[in-house]
Amino acid sequence: MKKNRKLGLAVLIPVTAILLGIVVSSLLIALTGVSPLKAFGVLVSGAFGVSGKVWPLWITLGQATPLILTGLAATYAFRVGIFCIAQEGQYVFGAIMAAWLGVSLDWPPILLIPFVMLMSMCIGGLYGLIPAVLKVKLGVNEIISSIMLNNISTLALEYLVAFPLRADAGQKAQSAVLPRSMWLPQFINGSRWGVSFVIAITIIIISYYYIWKTPKGYELRMVGQAPQFARYGGLKSDNIVLRTMFISGGIAGLAGCLEVLGNYHRIMTGFSSGLGFDGLSVAMLGGSHPVGVVVVAILLAGIRQGAQLGLQINLKIPRELGGVLIALVILFIATENIYKPALEKIYNRTIDLGRRWKENRTLKKTIPVCSTGASSSAGVADSSVSSGSSGMSGMSGMSGSSGSSGSSGSSGSSGGSDGSDGSETKADSTINGAGDVK
Repeated sequence: MKKNRKLGLAVLIPVTAILLGIVVSSLLIALTGVSPLKAFGVLVSGAFGVSGKVWPLWITLGQATPLILTGLAATYAFRVGIFCIAQEGQYVFGAIMAAWLGVSLDWPPILLIPFVMLMSMCIGGLYGLIPAVLKVKLGVNEIISSIMLNNISTLALEYLVAFPLRADAGQKAQSAVLPRSMWLPQFINGSRWGVSFVIAITIIIISYYYIWKTPKGYELRMVGQAPQFARYGGLKSDNIVLRTMFISGGIAGLAGCLEVLGNYHRIMTGFSSGLGFDGLSVAMLGGSHPVGVVVVAILLAGIRQGAQLGLQINLKIPRELGGVLIALVILFIATENIYKPALEKIYNRTIDLGRRWKENRTLKKTIPVCSTGASSSAGVADSSVSSGSSGMSGMSGMSGSSGSSGSSGSSGSSGGSDGSDGSETKADSTINGAGDVK
């Protein structure tokens, strides 16, 4: 029961934060002279609509793919107790590796595509080990080292695209386009929703099983939640942190690789668009849980998509309002301690009222059955009483018929009583005689 209540409260807090963000955003929309209800209707239809040649829903799922992976990468870091924000750098280096190997190697696609994915995961994992080693070996704050590593990756991307990997002398620096045989297929052309999404969901399923169903996952959670207990229990916390951060970096590197193979097919200046930082928001809003990461990633991608296609195009409202809504939701998540006690009280009271109502309803269902049983027993008792009365009348009749014989018997008994008196007199005389002899 307590576990269910904790789970319900864990879901209720982000939902409340989203609702509060919507309320505040409604006030901002109202200042523009547009009805908030109409604006949010357009936002939802632009994000999850199912009309047109390319449904907005498919576009939202395509944009959610990198958010799912970067959010999962951040989830691994948070679960092991490391607040690492280097997913942006790992994502960038994974994309660089995919763009370079995809053009340099002339292998069959069936071999080259898995190899490129594997190498992107390796480079991302190695880049994720840097802040982890600095943290566990030297005690360097992981936030500071992550920020520096993100800047290094961005500058490395700009250099490689501008010089060694540059395809032409055009105005915008970009690498060569990958061979078409290297492109991951899309389910619907122009939607960006394709095999990459399936790979991301597969990684989510594997991660859920790894974190919650395996001994390694238990060690990971133990180190993050109770490091002292894990140390006293004999777990090698440093090795577990390093292993987990390598996995985290590898997933973020895979996100960059899938963006190159599935969508852009090259890297260019400005390829890094903040998806790594968005993964942090996804992990926090999703409660550092793989399933929550998927839900929140789709939601955030939908808000951005709806703000661009719906609000800006149809209602002339700046699409930055979608970013404001996301920022407000994150703000309310960060300040949950302000409203969490009241929310917890209301939630527990609601659960108790529901439980009492259910008990009363069950009791009302059982009362008619009891009354029916009582009435049937009363009928049996009545029949027993009637039969008993008839029996009593029969017994009285029998006593009446035997009255005369009883009276005659009484006279005989009286004679017998006289005889008994005589015998008692003889006994008394005998006793007295015995006394005289003595």
